Amino acid sequence: MKLISVRKLLAQGRLVLRFADHALIEGRKDGLTSDDLEEAVFHGELIEDYGIRGLLLHFTRNDGIPYHIVLEYILGTDEASIVTAYVPDAKLWQPDWRRRRRKKRK
Repeated sequence: MKLISVRKLLAQGRLVLRFADHALIEGRKDGLTSDDLEEAVFHGELIEDYGIRGLLLHFTRNDGIPYHIVLEYILGTDEASIVTAYVPDAKLWQPDWRRRRRKKRK
């Protein structure tokens, strides 16, 4: 995902930012607002790139709580979508919230 390009197109008004219902519902469960999600689009760090989707890390403004969003953009379309949002589970993520923990072998 060319995150810099997506951000530029959004800032120029050439792309519309959409919020999937799933993203809003899951984000709310973790205390995240639509403003938090939008802030992550513009200021979050891309930590995993899946091609048309990217996983971004950002922190809430007031509390510094880490959260992830998945942003999707298909080249040639006129919108980018936040697909999901959540506060990552410490059991599944390294303390820096950027890398997944390796699964322990049994």
